[in-house]
Amino acid sequence: MRAISRWVIPLLSMVMLPAYAAVLMSPVQDPDLTYQGELLTGNYNQAITPPEQLLGFEIGSRVATPEQIHAAVMTWATESDRLKVVEYARTHENRPLIAAFIATPDNLGRLDSIKAGLGKLADPRTTSDSEAKSLIDSLPAVAWMAYSIHGNETSGADAALTAIYHLIASEDAATRALLDDMVVVIDPMMNPDGRARFAKSLEQYRGTAPNVDDQSLLHRGDWPYGRTNHYFFDLNRDFFYLTQPETVGRVALINQWRPQLMIDGHEMGSQDTFLMGPPRQPLNDNIDPNLQKWAKTFAREQSAAFDARGWRYYTGEWFENWYPGYSNYAEYRGSMHILYEQSRMAEDGVRRPEGTVQTYQESVHHQFVSTLANLETLAKHSKAMYRDFWQGRKNNIASKGKFANRTYVILANENHGRTQALVDRLLAQDIEVFVADKDIKVDRAVNQLGQTQKDVVIPANSIVIPNRQPEAPLIAAILEFEAGVKDEVLREERQKTLRDGSSVMYDTTAWNLTMMYGLESLTVPEHLTRNLTPYAPQDVTNPLVNDAIAWVVDGEDDRSVSFAARMMERGVEVRLIDKPSELSGQAFNRGAIIVTVTDNPQRDDLAAVSKLTADELGIALHAVNSGFGEGELPDWGGEHFKLLEKPQVGIISHGNFSSYDVGATWWSLDSNLGIRHSQLDSGALSRTDLRRYNVLIMPTSWGKLDKGQKDALKKWVEMGGTLIAHGSSAGQLADKDGLSKVRTIENSFDDALDYDIALRREWLAESETLDTNSVMAHNLDTSFTFPWDGQPKPLKKEELERRDKWLKIFMPSGAMVSGRTDQKHWLTIGTPEVLPLLYANQPLLMSGAGSEAVIRAGVYQPMDKKAAENSKDKKEADRWFTLPEGQALNVRMSGLIWPEAAQRIANTAYLTRESVGAGQVILFSGQPNFRGSARGTNRLLLNAIVYGPGLGSEARVEL
Repeated sequence: MRAISRWVIPLLSMVMLPAYAAVLMSPVQDPDLTYQGELLTGNYNQAITPPEQLLGFEIGSRVATPEQIHAAVMTWATESDRLKVVEYARTHENRPLIAAFIATPDNLGRLDSIKAGLGKLADPRTTSDSEAKSLIDSLPAVAWMAYSIHGNETSGADAALTAIYHLIASEDAATRALLDDMVVVIDPMMNPDGRARFAKSLEQYRGTAPNVDDQSLLHRGDWPYGRTNHYFFDLNRDFFYLTQPETVGRVALINQWRPQLMIDGHEMGSQDTFLMGPPRQPLNDNIDPNLQKWAKTFAREQSAAFDARGWRYYTGEWFENWYPGYSNYAEYRGSMHILYEQSRMAEDGVRRPEGTVQTYQESVHHQFVSTLANLETLAKHSKAMYRDFWQGRKNNIASKGKFANRTYVILANENHGRTQALVDRLLAQDIEVFVADKDIKVDRAVNQLGQTQKDVVIPANSIVIPNRQPEAPLIAAILEFEAGVKDEVLREERQKTLRDGSSVMYDTTAWNLTMMYGLESLTVPEHLTRNLTPYAPQDVTNPLVNDAIAWVVDGEDDRSVSFAARMMERGVEVRLIDKPSELSGQAFNRGAIIVTVTDNPQRDDLAAVSKLTADELGIALHAVNSGFGEGELPDWGGEHFKLLEKPQVGIISHGNFSSYDVGATWWSLDSNLGIRHSQLDSGALSRTDLRRYNVLIMPTSWGKLDKGQKDALKKWVEMGGTLIAHGSSAGQLADKDGLSKVRTIENSFDDALDYDIALRREWLAESETLDTNSVMAHNLDTSFTFPWDGQPKPLKKEELERRDKWLKIFMPSGAMVSGRTDQKHWLTIGTPEVLPLLYANQPLLMSGAGSEAVIRAGVYQPMDKKAAENSKDKKEADRWFTLPEGQALNVRMSGLIWPEAAQRIANTAYLTRESVGAGQVILFSGQPNFRGSARGTNRLLLNAIVYGPGLGSEARVEL
């Protein structure tokens, strides 16, 4: 029998295979999945190829790939005189990003003059009212229609393809009339890398029968999903952070064209219907109120188009416009913005609870009809909208207007790379930036802690941005320390928080650029104009100096970390000077990087490699001819010249790890350091040879490590590894059975007094008060005190736990907290004493004996007399810590932080470090490189990655 089956079964399989395959490949017919509507109707120019011929399928019946969409548009550009295609950027994966300009041949021929006219209308400083009237009469309407910024929200891009064909090929009178006085710019596919990822998953999970189950991988995709771009960035949060090439190119073109209307086609939950504007509160107070008026006009006419077809929809509800980093950033420049949110589904459609099926083609149709409805509304109201735009621009520069007496100042500093990066983003938004030629005295200024200071001197070389200029609303939105929110919104938010933990806030509540960048800044209630020069970037040219004994870059600049990393990648031995120094008459800040001939005796190209690396980064390189430090300054053979070790980096990803945080970390390594690293599959961690790495990074994770994974990491750390964890991953390591001595606040209350004593020890270590007579006394002196003497009675564990559960309800969704930094710790090199920290609903870390609290939440400030007196009368603590006598704690810098949340966050550790065996564990309470723009805390991450193997782990000597 075994002999027979060995041959017969394969033969039977071969005979049966064709019939079996035919059964598998026959599609199941379902009448519910046949769309009853008609997507394209009317008379079309036969010389222009219909989309189904270019795609190979009827538009909307399948998801078109990025390649298919691009090829179709480029083909139409050769066939139609109504279409001009402009490539405005390339993605990380080198896919083209294009804008399709659609207009009459006459208007296409004068695009440059139209653009110039729009520029004149945008600047009332050089354009008169009469000139503006003439421009308004002559300028066509301009619409920017953008789709599918999230790659797995696919119907928008297919609708864009439909709209382009319709507008260029339709011979109907209505379409011709629409284009007579309009330029339509269609950005058909804002995230082709993400769309390609999702389209590939559709191929992988597509079956024989149509699948209308929205829980299927066909509809959802898999990690890291198609929403984001190559580095897993959400491009719809990047419009003023400008970290990704897609956004940089797109914003540059949008800003040149200043469209009257900008739409953004998205998708939302699969069981939802269709959302359109206008948004609800909270609305950013810097948006021109006229735009909300027009939002209602557009919504009425868009909803009428849906009513005529019996399509369900709603306006506003969950959609608010407070955070300015979405595509609606254009509103701050005077454009009308509309969001589309179509229920999301893959090409098979989705079954709804009532038993109906919405097909993918219907979703495409919804976006297409919305597009045409909005264009028709714009055609009717364009001139009135231009008049409102002109008035708004005049208000922006009015001497008695809302933005008249306000100037933002970035104080002069030596972190030139970070400052340049911030200024570049301002310049990209047409914001006028100046430099102080000399010290400027002002009567008052407000700092980032919310303190009003008198008789302030703004030092020379500070960056100065007057708010009174044409782009005033955008300037205010991204630079003001506080984004105003109405009292009634706060009341509703509080009620929702208490009722069910929900929120009216859709995103972070703080985003100030100077705080995100960790650069000290002031708001001056004056319009500063004197002693200012327009900003001009300075190129650094480093000479080649061969006859030196060392080459140094200053440690204050973020690019010094990159310099160290790249030099080690090139096989050069590198040292870090861990305190301020002076060599050959040149002063250097703490953290300067030095490359010496003594450490690299085999390298005769040391000067050339140092220059090459510094030039790549644009950082100044200083040649040194002596290792002698004047006075108490360090000399090059002493303990302050620390030998670094080349980082060999692994990022743990996939599985339950946040793709956003994985991507931001990956991007930071590539864009800031440019060194090799590996992503490691978390599911295979216990089977991975971790000896190849001396740095492992655990981004935020929504799951827990199993015992095998924990054991593997513990063994690796004890052998000398540097383990860095963010957010919930840090919280996991700080759990009772984690790898760290640090604890989350929930697990700390058994030892609350010990944590308070550790806190007071840190305070006393900074004190300059000392009774020298007591120290030098010969007789026993018992007059000293213990840290807990005279303090309020500690609360019991049960009460601390009860209070913490209540306080946790109020944790922020993203707000700025003031952080006090340990300026003697190597992790804080390149950071100021007070560092803005972004806090959300994240683990709160408690650092005591055996760990180092490198940064804590809250900055000590002297209490006023009345508050100090009241504090003396307290008999019982109201939290786990006590404040030093006469000291208050400044916690909130910006954004919505309820008092309960501020108390919970206060004095917890944002960044900790501890030794574990020969290695170390470094924990970040939050995500240090949030959206690629938290430059202040990202510096801490770069320090940990590049300096950790040499400074925090035991040095390894190779024999």
